[in-house]
Amino acid sequence: MDTTIDLSMGENNSMNSLTFYWIAELEDDSIFQFENGVEHRFQEVIDRINELKYFTLQHKEKDLSFTVDLTLGIITFNTKYQVSEVKEKKDNIRLVFFRRHTVKMSNSLKEKSHTINYHLGFQYNDKWGNNRQTVLKIDEVGNWILGE
Repeated sequence: MDTTIDLSMGENNSMNSLTFYWIAELEDDSIFQFENGVEHRFQEVIDRINELKYFTLQHKEKDLSFTVDLTLGIITFNTKYQVSEVKEKKDNIRLVFFRRHTVKMSNSLKEKSHTINYHLGFQYNDKWGNNRQTVLKIDEVGNWILGE
């Protein structure tokens, strides 16, 4: 799969500050967050959530990616290192993805710093029907912590 990201969205686009971009692999095609100068909304993925097989966060400058396999319920790092294990049968596997922005302000209400953490993973039902989740918290550099 070609994971080239087209960032030709213009200089004043607020999305230029993102260090990771998503790619959604569906049953018969893919949706790139940025493609041919157009930003696809995450809602397009949600609208086709039943077709979603893999969801990848790709770093815009580094050879660094994290992929959720929604058929098996596992997360891989750079397509070869498995971050999570298949410990049990997983039913009803669902994507978890969001960004958390932290903005620190000065006393004069000027922005001092702005960081983004990406949360990527899945939730599922175990054999007893309990809801479980496995989520990575990824910083802008690519450091990550696995939480369950």
